[in-house]
Amino acid sequence: MGASTSFSPTTRLRDKKSPTPQPRSALGSSLEQSNPLQSSWFSKRSASNAQILPRHGSQLAAQLQKTSSKSVSPSPNYFHSHYGYGFVDAADAVARASGSQPFSLTATVGRNYRNLWGVDRVNAPDVWRQGYSGKGVVVAVLDTGVDYNHVDLGVNIWKNAGEIEGNGIDDDGNGFIDDVRGWNFDGNNNNPMDTDGHGTHVAGTIAAQRNGFGVTGVAYDATIMPVKVLGDRGGTNTTVAQGIRYAVKNGADILNLSLGGGAPSKEIEDAIRYAVRQGSVVVMASGNESAKVPINPAKLADRWGIAVGAVDRRLQIADFSNLAGKKQLDYVVAPGVKIYSTAPNNQYQFLDGTSMATPHVAGVAALVLSANPTLSPSQIETILTSTAKADKVKL
Repeated sequence: MGASTSFSPTTRLRDKKSPTPQPRSALGSSLEQSNPLQSSWFSKRSASNAQILPRHGSQLAAQLQKTSSKSVSPSPNYFHSHYGYGFVDAADAVARASGSQPFSLTATVGRNYRNLWGVDRVNAPDVWRQGYSGKGVVVAVLDTGVDYNHVDLGVNIWKNAGEIEGNGIDDDGNGFIDDVRGWNFDGNNNNPMDTDGHGTHVAGTIAAQRNGFGVTGVAYDATIMPVKVLGDRGGTNTTVAQGIRYAVKNGADILNLSLGGGAPSKEIEDAIRYAVRQGSVVVMASGNESAKVPINPAKLADRWGIAVGAVDRRLQIADFSNLAGKKQLDYVVAPGVKIYSTAPNNQYQFLDGTSMATPHVAGVAALVLSANPTLSPSQIETILTSTAKADKVKL
């Protein structure tokens, strides 16, 4: 399809009202009790038609040991047509990446962050206790922009060290003038500020600071590169593809794509292939259509990147989440219902969607990479899928 194809964030707002300001003393507000979850469609669906395919550990071990400086030996895992390889597990993934024994699972995110059930369920606090927090890893958020002034994000926003702000010159010669904090491909300017809220929410789940208030990200020391590819009405194949290439060329280790829709795009496919070949991990939302297969570009996870579906607090597949499908691809599930994160203007809000699940996985990938920077994208995907917990997911 041509460059005018519309892309939209794959999110479902729990409450369409404006985000409620959250003062530092108002953590764990009554927002968590509002709007109870609807019954899951998948809880009524028979799993008898689900296709389960083996993923052979010996092949994966050989692949990992071929190019990794550390031994990483995955256990055999199986692919399910509903939830792929299962629920992402940061603790086991990082232990495997670092060549360590499995971590004990006793840490929690803490009383100040009691709304962050997703961060706890992916076992991120157990990884932090081992000294891994995503430091040194750059995660590009390709979305509606990011509120780079947010009190919970500002310190972790990427800065282009080769650019002098405000001098009107492309100091680093990358083709973009004064791209100090990223680029806005929707408006073709150097201000990737988020006025929608979607990208800021995604960024907070990945790398909001661990500062004792608000929220904290899965990889709270990672760096967020804002790349605005979506406007108020979505985006195009061209803006998304341009954003992917920009992020990679400017040093992004991981790309979070909480977006998708429309027909397959060769332009985006070529950009994702380029990203992976250049060493970037691409994490993509599966979509919110209650479909049996992911949307584009998440369908590309049979070749490049990893697709992500959503589960609720009970680890039940969310009724809106697109399934993995019968075709084997790198697909895991993560928290995507009633996710509390940053919103523009120093606010916070709850959102639902595979858009919210995807940054949990991007954050886990950042923890893995901070534990072992030598890993390739395919190795990181293999670690994420082979350590995912299929037995935890409820249909």
